[in-house]
Amino acid sequence: SLYAMFISSVFIDILTPLYDWQPMEPLLACIFGGLLMGLSLGFVFQQGATTGGTDLAARLLKLVLKWLPMGKLLLAVDLIVVVSVALAFRTINTALYGLVALYISTLALDGVLYGMDTAKVAYIISDHNDEIRRVLVEDLDKGVTILHGQGAYTGNEKQVLLCAFKQREIATIKAAVKGIDPNAFLIVCNAHEVLGEGFRMYHADGL
Repeated sequence: SLYAMFISSVFIDILTPLYDWQPMEPLLACIFGGLLMGLSLGFVFQQGATTGGTDLAARLLKLVLKWLPMGKLLLAVDLIVVVSVALAFRTINTALYGLVALYISTLALDGVLYGMDTAKVAYIISDHNDEIRRVLVEDLDKGVTILHGQGAYTGNEKQVLLCAFKQREIATIKAAVKGIDPNAFLIVCNAHEVLGEGFRMYHADGL
């Protein structure tokens, strides 16, 4: 953290004389400032470090609240700071701008740590499950798990195909399933995190 503070101080001293930094439109400053802050913190956390600020408190909370993303934890900690400043100086507008920047930095931070390509999970029920499974496994190189279920109304035994894939592949998966069986029952859900081959690897530090 001392190294990060040293580098940031040096760059501030180098960049300040090189350009006449004029006041920026507050909303633009919130958007792009929050984006840069989130991206930077994400890269710092990836190296197992902190900046020594409120992110250190968020990192310590992560040891206890392992199920919460780092961005959400940092948002909670910084929110306390923003609210405290708003109450102390009675600057509501500034606090609201701060909330915008915090929210954007949260999205950027979690994007760096957990990946911008959100994973999806598809549940597929069809009378042509064998064909669909073959296309997903052999042609699209997707992993498929067969779940055994039962129709509540008919009582008939049914197979349910479970397939995890990335956001960018959703159109291909839907086209493949519906191309085989237009009447297939297809449920696509958001997956907060997918660990394993083809996705993120597990890290013991809990990030």
